[in-house]
Amino acid sequence: MDFKLRDKIAIVGGSSRGLGKACALQLAKEGVSVVLCARNKENLVKTADSIRNETTSSIFPIQADLSKKEDVENVVDKTLKEFGRIDILINNSGGPPAGTFFDFSERQWTQAYESILLYVVRAIQLVIPHMKKNQWGRIINITSLLVKEPSESLILSSVFRAGVVSLAKCISSDLIKYNITINNICPGAFMTERAMELINGQAIKLQRSAAAIEKENVLKLPLGRYQDPQELGDLVTFLCSEKARGISGTTIPIDGALSRSLL
Repeated sequence: MDFKLRDKIAIVGGSSRGLGKACALQLAKEGVSVVLCARNKENLVKTADSIRNETTSSIFPIQADLSKKEDVENVVDKTLKEFGRIDILINNSGGPPAGTFFDFSERQWTQAYESILLYVVRAIQLVIPHMKKNQWGRIINITSLLVKEPSESLILSSVFRAGVVSLAKCISSDLIKYNITINNICPGAFMTERAMELINGQAIKLQRSAAAIEKENVLKLPLGRYQDPQELGDLVTFLCSEKARGISGTTIPIDGALSRSLL
C-alpha cells in the first residue's frame, strides 16, 4: 500500500536499534527522508548504513543525547539545514531504571523527567512552528503499557510516560486545525535487542539457557510469541499517512492483547 509519504522528512528518536530503528526503517521504505538520533555513535552509523542498503531514502544520522536541551535543539537545527522542513516527529526514548518510590533520589527523578517527559516537550515545542507553517505534521510518542496499567516497581516510567500521554491529549485539539496529528503508541512484548539483553541476563542469573527463559516468557503472552518490531513500524507508518488524518489525541496499544485495561 502506498501511504503517499514519499519525500516527507522525519526525525526519529532513539533510532539506532529496537523499536526506534523499526520506525525509521518502515518510514524509509515509504520514501521518507529520515533523521536518526541516538547516543551511541557506532550503533547509529551501523543502523544508517543498514537502512540505506534496504531503501533508497536519504538517511541522516545525528549523535545526540535527547535528555539534553542543546542536543534536541541541535537535531532540529541540523534537520532544517539539511532538508528545509520537518514533517514527522517520532518521540522515542529508553526506559529508566526499575524500582519503587523509595528507591530513587531526587536526582534520579530529575533524570527520568528529562529523558522521558521534558525531551518530548522540547522536541514538540521546536517542531510545531514549522509544521504549522506547512499546514501539515505528524507527531507520534512511543510510550509504554504502563500508561494503561501503572506499576509500583516501574514508578519512574509509569509517572512520566503518563505525562506524555496527557500532553498529547491536551494539545491535540489545537494542532488538528493545522492538519497536525499527535498520537501515542503503547508497545507490548517485542523481540528487540533490549529484550534479548534482559533474557540473557535472567538466564545468567538463574543459570539456565536463554532459550528456556524465552520459552517461558512466550507462554505468558496471549499472542503466543514476541512481536516483531516491524509491526510497530507499520502502525507508525499508517498513523503518519493521510489515511490517518482524522486520528489524533489517541493512545493505541500494540500488545497482542497483553493489556487488560478497558481504555
